[in-house]
Amino acid sequence: MSDNKYQMPITINEAIKNIRQRKWLLPGIQRRFTWDTERIEKLFDSLMQDYPINTLMLWHITDSNIKKDYRFYDFICDYSEFAGGTTNQICNASGQEDFDAVIDGQQRLTSLYIGLLGSYSSHKKNKSWKNESNFTKRYLYLDLMKETEPDEDNVVYDFKFREPSDSDETIQDGSYWFPVGEILNLSKPGEDNDISDYVINHNLPKPARQMLDRLYSAICQNPSVTYYQQNDQNQDKVLDIFTRTNSGGVPLSKSDLIMAIATSNWPEIREKSEELVRTVWNDTGFGVSKDFILKSFLVIYNPNDIRFKVNNFGQSQVDLLREKWDELTEVTTNTFLFLKNQNFTDDLFRAKNAAIPLMHYFQKTGLYHSAAKTTFSTEITMDIIHWLTISFLKNIFSGQTDTLLKRLHDVIEQHGTDQRFPFQEIIAEFKGTNKNYSVDDDFLDQIMDYRYQQSGTEYVLRLLQGAVNPGLSYEQDHLHPKSVFHDEKKLEETFTNNEDLQFAKDEANWNSIANLQLLEKLSNIDKSNMSLAEWASKPNAPRNFYVPEGTSLELKDFRAFIEARRAAIRAMIREAVA
Repeated sequence: MSDNKYQMPITINEAIKNIRQRKWLLPGIQRRFTWDTERIEKLFDSLMQDYPINTLMLWHITDSNIKKDYRFYDFICDYSEFAGGTTNQICNASGQEDFDAVIDGQQRLTSLYIGLLGSYSSHKKNKSWKNESNFTKRYLYLDLMKETEPDEDNVVYDFKFREPSDSDETIQDGSYWFPVGEILNLSKPGEDNDISDYVINHNLPKPARQMLDRLYSAICQNPSVTYYQQNDQNQDKVLDIFTRTNSGGVPLSKSDLIMAIATSNWPEIREKSEELVRTVWNDTGFGVSKDFILKSFLVIYNPNDIRFKVNNFGQSQVDLLREKWDELTEVTTNTFLFLKNQNFTDDLFRAKNAAIPLMHYFQKTGLYHSAAKTTFSTEITMDIIHWLTISFLKNIFSGQTDTLLKRLHDVIEQHGTDQRFPFQEIIAEFKGTNKNYSVDDDFLDQIMDYRYQQSGTEYVLRLLQGAVNPGLSYEQDHLHPKSVFHDEKKLEETFTNNEDLQFAKDEANWNSIANLQLLEKLSNIDKSNMSLAEWASKPNAPRNFYVPEGTSLELKDFRAFIEARRAAIRAMIREAVA
């Protein structure tokens, strides 16, 4: 049974002591401190108004390996906005006595620490952000003379970050600015240096004394800090808890936290990842995320376990990522350039994770060097297009994909060569599973009914087309022109048999896959509303309409054309995944 539990509440003063004595540290999953002075001031106002502080979540560290291998940080005491903000200093926890890592509560605790023991250097308005002299160090003060009336934001107490001055701790212009951190040096009545002595020595009136008493109670007497202590030493369980419970503003995904951990071992990884994301978008028009990059790294270079786990991004793995970064960058960029050359777009590429096995294939075979070239192997491209389009049509990449990616990795690792993409081996690997690539009559009936510009239509037409010329643009359009099927008079003149007439009028026949094809854009513009038979005689028309040789292209034989084309397309798809 777990011994995780809520601990007895403690005072803010005790919490600050835990930070000073490094009994409380920050784990590598934490992000930067982000609160501004106004938010810190409101936090102290909330304390004075007896508002509760949300429960903290602490991870009690006892495992010597975690202390040694995992990165921990000290809290920030003196914060400066200069150079993007002060960052936390690394704390060498190896060999240290057991301590608690704060997995929820960093922003609040850091704010309390800065307000009571530190400072906040903020930027001077209208000054350059590049010059450190344009940042002013300020300390937190409380005006003990301000009347306790709430303003429009329900702020009652006047806490302000201010520069120290000679007038502090004297009444000037109706204000008495008390340095908030000084409260930690005062004691209970009857003891040395107590509040009564302070009030007498500084000639403070009764209302100021009452406010000082209230501040002392809020910081040093009231057990307002509650926390839950997680004692399990399983890092991934703690990571999951952090993901679910973190209340520091923008919700964090597990990959966000993994990136934070990786950053603690390689500070440049976040910037490099963001740069790669921008490059892929600018060069190819595909949007990828840092999650995608991290998952790609695991599949390609750490295939034994491709889950987002802490142990998969320890120092040794991050060192490998750093070593392979240039290669991973080229693999990623050239893979999406390959897809762009094949007329895929970000919207059309239904499952971004489908690019990861392709990246692995290009990396494993070394073909990533040439994948972006317009002269890339047509034979390999055909098999890749068949695999991708069938994957999209059958929603192979829906749901959880870790197991799928691992099995695809193994097939590609075993059978992929620079001469062929292992499409058939992939089909064989997944037969009889819920990721089965095979097609049955029901599936074929469904896709044959796809209509013009409907979701899925492009995939079927792309499956038929296979590799395309990277130098050309393609679009789906009707073979027998759409306009003729809206011309009632033309149809009645063409079809003397009523069954053939009704067949031609049925949108399921003239506006579905059997009458659609990917056509080269310029050629399609030239076709316009020309009859199929006339257009097919032109030099720039396609030579293949996926019907048996000798099939009539005349409008009067529309029914025979559609039935022949349906049968041929069904056979082609079956053969592709045989």
